Amino acid sequence: MKITIRFILAILLIISDISFAKAQSGKQSSIDIQNEFEVLMKKIRLDFAQNPQIKEALNKYNEKDGSFIDVDYASIRRTEWPPMTHIERLYDFAFAYTNPKNKYYKDSSLFNKIQKGLEFWHERNPWCHNWWYNQIAEPQCLGILLIRMRTGEQRLPAELESKLLKRIKEDGGHPAKWTGANRTDIALHWIYRSCLTQNESDLKIALENAYSPVVYTTKEGFQHDNSYFQHGVQLYIGGYGDEILKGITQVAMYTKGTQYAISEDKLAIVSKFMRETYYSTIRGQYMLFDVLGRGVSRPDITKKTNTILFARRMIDLDPAHADEFQTIIKRIEGEEPANYGLTPKHTHYFRGDYTLHVRPEYTFDVRMVSNRTSRCEYGNGENLKTYFMSDGCTNIVVDGNEYANIFPVWNWARIPGVTAPQMSDIPKAKSDWQTRGTSTFAGGVSDSIYGASAYSYTDDYANINTQAKKAWFFFDEEVVCLGACISSTASEEVFTTVNQSLLLDKEVTVSSNKKVSTIGKESFSYIIPDWILHNKIGYIFPENGNVFVSNQTQSGNWYDINNTASKQPLQKGIFTIGFNHGEKPSNASYAYIVVPGKQTVKDMKKYQKSKNIEILANTEEQQIVRNKKLGIWQMIFYQAGEFKNKDIAVKVNQGCALMIKENNKYKVEIHIADPAQTQSIIEADICIPRKSKEIKKICCDFNHSGIYAGASQKRELQY
Repeated sequence: MKITIRFILAILLIISDISFAKAQSGKQSSIDIQNEFEVLMKKIRLDFAQNPQIKEALNKYNEKDGSFIDVDYASIRRTEWPPMTHIERLYDFAFAYTNPKNKYYKDSSLFNKIQKGLEFWHERNPWCHNWWYNQIAEPQCLGILLIRMRTGEQRLPAELESKLLKRIKEDGGHPAKWTGANRTDIALHWIYRSCLTQNESDLKIALENAYSPVVYTTKEGFQHDNSYFQHGVQLYIGGYGDEILKGITQVAMYTKGTQYAISEDKLAIVSKFMRETYYSTIRGQYMLFDVLGRGVSRPDITKKTNTILFARRMIDLDPAHADEFQTIIKRIEGEEPANYGLTPKHTHYFRGDYTLHVRPEYTFDVRMVSNRTSRCEYGNGENLKTYFMSDGCTNIVVDGNEYANIFPVWNWARIPGVTAPQMSDIPKAKSDWQTRGTSTFAGGVSDSIYGASAYSYTDDYANINTQAKKAWFFFDEEVVCLGACISSTASEEVFTTVNQSLLLDKEVTVSSNKKVSTIGKESFSYIIPDWILHNKIGYIFPENGNVFVSNQTQSGNWYDINNTASKQPLQKGIFTIGFNHGEKPSNASYAYIVVPGKQTVKDMKKYQKSKNIEILANTEEQQIVRNKKLGIWQMIFYQAGEFKNKDIAVKVNQGCALMIKENNKYKVEIHIADPAQTQSIIEADICIPRKSKEIKKICCDFNHSGIYAGASQKRELQY
């Protein structure tokens, strides 16, 4: 009996100890959670810390009701929504009131204005037709304002704060209903609200949703080729790419060192995208214009000095790549030149129908569109003349600023790289948001250093009625650009634009019939040139063609491409060159070679003498270029066919993009891709007589390749 009682007492004692330990653990856990909320809010305050000047806004403040006399609170405009100014000014007031360095620090009169202004906002309840303001912009701004005001000399009344938090929750929506950057943006104001209410379950939902877009997907978000989509299958490396990086790195910095820190696998996806894609589209301080979506029509949008913030965050988050991010920062800050730290690379983004070619001397890209992807959008009254930007558009940049703010005065029928009728009124796609392309053959082959891309272009929409076979061949010193089978029944003349950029050099140097001259300002002429040089970029014309050169002042305004922007007239000097194929061309063609990094006549003549490039075919069926210096053949076959000359014979069973590298004595390296993404077997018979009379056979099985149907495969031939 004694043993039993002792045993029972021992058990009770153990249970008591466990219960006490659990209580203590729960108490400690609760304290830890509270501390983490405070840690998060402290980081948020530091992230947005500022010392604003508010005198001008104070002069517009209405003491009677807490409004601002110059704000149209009834406006429902979809962009630059006027009522948002109210919250943005109160936001600045909050930072002025809580910053010891500001003259309004602890100013009770300013506190009353903030309180009254917030009361007015809640009662007036402004609403915008663009969901983004209601569910992202306003809730984020309010959340940060309230977090900042928690540190003030006076606290906002609990009832007012509660009403505003309820507004954020109800109007802000749930992040899980959205995708990509939009999901992360909504999750951000959930984080702010969760910290203010110390709601652990909502915080977990917020963080799960903030990080959930960081996966490879076939929908909106990070693609398996390391590109980025938003608004369906639309390339958006900039614009929404900016947003996802801003949001993810922001949340990752808040949660660093806490139980909510971003996982290593998700951080790796973000880092890879930033280092290999996002920052690669920024040359110097400027982003390539064709990856910005409809944002290209906004003033100063290509200048990306603000993105230094993302790279600085990554130095803390991803120290293994800190040196790379430091190099990026130096380029964008302007501390080092645009080519600082760049190494050669070539990427064809087979998911995005986009090609990016980077060299220390220059960057060159091509944007295409197929029935797998969407054209560049023009929603919310922005980017109204964008139609041709998806049809083989090219950026050619050395310093990066070649197209900075050019867009109001651009001739949008002459987008660099594009073949199009010279329409005075640029058509709009069927849908302002998600219009698929029609090409079934758009893609390229790549070995990560060199590559070739092709675009079978046919457009019967809006009386465009034009077709062409367009291809680009990428090497070290040059990019070879070919066009064939150019036909049109459009009413207008059809042009292929080589470039339309800012006239940064006042003179354009031209060699025609081996005679060198300059074209002065305010001129337009047709010539048959050997080559043209302007602003460190040379253009060589290996075949006779009706080339136009323009060196003129062009006029325009931002409003015509963006109905929320200024109507103020602008003028800029613009350099344009291209081919005039005439009215209703049939089976026309073009060929030009872009040689960036050339600054003098001597440079151009020296390059011409090298004769590295052989253009061996430029027809409806095939386009083939050889770089003799590199020992590289690049071939586009639009259908099953054969090419043969004294140096090589190649036969393929279907359309493909093929690269043959024979710079090794004992082996030949083959890279092959299917721009049509047919998921079939591509066979090639290859004979290189000087190595062997034997026909070598290669077989690339793309069956069941799924999302990788457009990726390149590698084979080797041994000799």
